[in-house]
Amino acid sequence: MIGIFESNNFIVFIVSIIISYIAIFPVRSFGLKYGIIDKYEKRKDYKGLIVRIGGISILLGCFISFFLSAFLLNFKLDNQIILLSFFSFIFFSIGFLDDVFTIKPKPRLAFQALATLIAFNLLEDISFPIFTDLNFGNTLNQTLMIFSLLVTVIWITGVTNAINWTDGLDGLAGGVSVVLSSGLFFIFLSLDLYYYALYSIAIAGACYGFLVHNYRPATILMGDGGSYFLGFNLAALSLIASNNLVSIAEISNPLSLSLLPFVLLGVPITDMLFVILKRIYNSKSPFYPDRNHLHHRLLSSGINYKATISIILLLNISFVSLVYLLYSKSEFIFISLIFYTLLLLSLKFLKSF
Repeated sequence: MIGIFESNNFIVFIVSIIISYIAIFPVRSFGLKYGIIDKYEKRKDYKGLIVRIGGISILLGCFISFFLSAFLLNFKLDNQIILLSFFSFIFFSIGFLDDVFTIKPKPRLAFQALATLIAFNLLEDISFPIFTDLNFGNTLNQTLMIFSLLVTVIWITGVTNAINWTDGLDGLAGGVSVVLSSGLFFIFLSLDLYYYALYSIAIAGACYGFLVHNYRPATILMGDGGSYFLGFNLAALSLIASNNLVSIAEISNPLSLSLLPFVLLGVPITDMLFVILKRIYNSKSPFYPDRNHLHHRLLSSGINYKATISIILLLNISFVSLVYLLYSKSEFIFISLIFYTLLLLSLKFLKSF
C-alpha cells in the first residue's frame, strides 16, 4: 500500500495545481460581475480593484484532487480526515462571508472559536500532546481538559489569523503555505499517515496553482476565505503530526512534542505576536491594521519585493528543516530542500504562464 500512495503523491500535487490554476478564471469573472473586490489601501501591496475570493480555487484544487484520487484508487478514507476537511470548509465559509459582506473582527473571531470548540469534540489529536493521557484524578483532569480546550482554541484561531495577516504581499501567504504544507507532507509520509500526507500535498499544489495568478502583479487575492482555510488546516495538521509522533519510541516526551507546532509555524506566529504587542504598546486595538508586519518592515528597510518574498520563504524553510532535525526526521532535509529550491527558482517564471 505504501508504494501505491508514494506513486500517486506527485499526481495529486500536479492535479491540484492544474485545478486551482484553471478555477481562477471563472472565480475572477464571478467576483468582477458581482463586485466582490478589494479596494486599494495605503498599507496594501497592490493598487486598483482586485477580486478577493481566490480562496475558492485553493479549496477546489485541494478537495477535488484529494477526494478524486481516493475515489479513483478506491481508498476508504478515515472519518477523521473527512471531518478535518469539513471543518476546513467551515473556516473557509467564515472567511468567504467576510469577503462578501465584510464582518467585523470580533464576530469573525467568535465564529472561529465556536467552530474550534465543535472540532475539538469531534476530531482526534487536535489537542497538544502534553494534555493527552492525563491521570491526576477526576477534578484535576477536568480542569486540565478545559485548559487544553482553551489552548487549542487559542492555537487554531491564532494560526488562522496569523496566516491571514501574512496575506499582505502578493504571493506571500500562498508561498508560505506551500512551504509549510509540503513540510507536513514529508512528516506524515514518515509516520505512514498516507491520507494526511496526500491531503497536505494537495493543499501545497492548490496553493502553487493559485500563486501563478497571485504572484506580483497579482490578478486575484485569496481573501479571508482562502487564508482561513489554509490557517485552520496548518494549525490542525501540525497538532495531528505532533500527537502521532508520540508513537515513536525515541520521541516520547509530550512536552517536547507539544513544541513541534510552534517550531513549524514559528515565522507567522512570531510575526503575529510582535504585531499584537506593538499595537498594544501603542495603545491600539490588536485588530488595528498597520504596516508593522515582517514583510512591511523588510520593504521599509529598502529590500525589494522579490528579496522580501525570498527571505520570508527561506525563514519558513529553515524552521521546517529545524523540525526535521529536532524530531529525528533529518532524512527528509535533502529531498525537501530540492523541492524548496525548485519552488524558489520557479517564482522567477510564474508570470510567464
